[in-house]
Amino acid sequence: MDWSLASEEQLIAALAQCEAQLALETADAITWQQRSYLLGRLGRYEEAVASYQKTLALAAENPTVWSNYATALAAAGWTAEAVNAYNQALELEPHHPKIWMRRGRVLHRLQKYSDAIESYDQALALAPKEGQVWYCKGLAAYYLNDLPEAIAALQTALTHQPHHREAQIALGYAFTKAGRDSDALQCFAEPLAQGWTDARLYTCSAYLLRRQGKSAEALQQLYQAVRLDPENAQIWFQKGLTLASLSRYEEAQLAIAESLKRQAYSANGWLMMGLALRQLTAYDDAVEAFNKALSITPNHPLAFFHQACCYAALDRPDWAIEHLRRAIALDSAKYYPRVFKEPALQALPSKALQPVLEAAS
Repeated sequence: MDWSLASEEQLIAALAQCEAQLALETADAITWQQRSYLLGRLGRYEEAVASYQKTLALAAENPTVWSNYATALAAAGWTAEAVNAYNQALELEPHHPKIWMRRGRVLHRLQKYSDAIESYDQALALAPKEGQVWYCKGLAAYYLNDLPEAIAALQTALTHQPHHREAQIALGYAFTKAGRDSDALQCFAEPLAQGWTDARLYTCSAYLLRRQGKSAEALQQLYQAVRLDPENAQIWFQKGLTLASLSRYEEAQLAIAESLKRQAYSANGWLMMGLALRQLTAYDDAVEAFNKALSITPNHPLAFFHQACCYAALDRPDWAIEHLRRAIALDSAKYYPRVFKEPALQALPSKALQPVLEAAS
C-alpha cells in the first residue's frame, strides 16, 4: 500500500497490526521498520526515533532505515544527530540523490549553508534535473550572499520546474538583493498578472516600486499584501514608509502603530514613528518614540539628530544642542552638513552651537 495516500485511520490500523505481530515475534526487523515508518507518518516522531533505534539493532546495514531514522530525528528537532544518521546512510548507499538532498536540508536548518550546498551538489551530480534541489541550493547561496550563484541555481530550478512558486519568489528576492530591480520586477510580473495570493510577492514588488520613486503604485501593492497577511509587522512597516514618502503622515503614523502592535521591539519601527510624529508637529511624542528606539539600539545618530530638531522646535535649546552633539559625535560626516540644512536648527544660539561644530570640523 502507498502509505503516503493513507488516511490517519488506516495508519493507526496498520500500526496496531505491527504491534500485534511484534508481540508474537519481537525480532522481526521488517515489522519494526514498518512500525517506525508509520509512527513517523502519524507525526509521533519521538516514538518513531525510539522505534528506528530498535530497528537498527536488527538491520544496521539497511540505508533506507538509516535515512528514515535521520528524517525522524530531524522532525523531532535533533538536527545534528540527523546529519550523523544521513552520513551513515550515505556510507551504505552513496549514490542516492534523495538522501544527499535531505542531508543538505538539515544542514540548511543548522545554518551550515556551505555544507548544505556541497550536499546539494552531490545530489545534483546524481540527479541534475531535480528542480527542488536546485531551488534548495539557490536558497542556501542566497543566505551566503553569493547572489550570482543563487540566481543561477534558482533560474535552473525554474527551467526544470517552471511552476515552482517558491523558486520564482526567491529569484525575485535574489534579483532585488543584487540591485537588479528591473529583472526582479520582470520576475514578479507574470505572478502578479496571475493574481498569486502570496503577500511576499506584493511586499517585494512594492519595495522595488518605491525604490524607483513610484510610491503610489507601491502603496496599491501593499494594500494587497496587508489583505493577505494582516499580522505581518514588516508589511505594516513598509506601508508606513510608503505613506510617509507620499507625505501622508497621519496615515503613516497609523500604519507604523499597527506594525509596532505586532513587533514592539523594533528600533526601526520606533524611529519611523518618531519621524512621522515630528512631521505632524507632535514633538514631545516624537521624542518619546526616539527614546524607545534608543532603548533598543543605543547610540543611534538618526534618533539623536531628530530629537535635537524636536527640542529646537520646543524651544529647548540646551537639550537640542546636547542631542545634536551626540549625533555628530557618532557620525560627523553625515550629520555635520545636515546642521546647516535643517531649518529647525537655525534658531539655536550660535554661541552654544559653535563648540559642537568646531569639535566635528
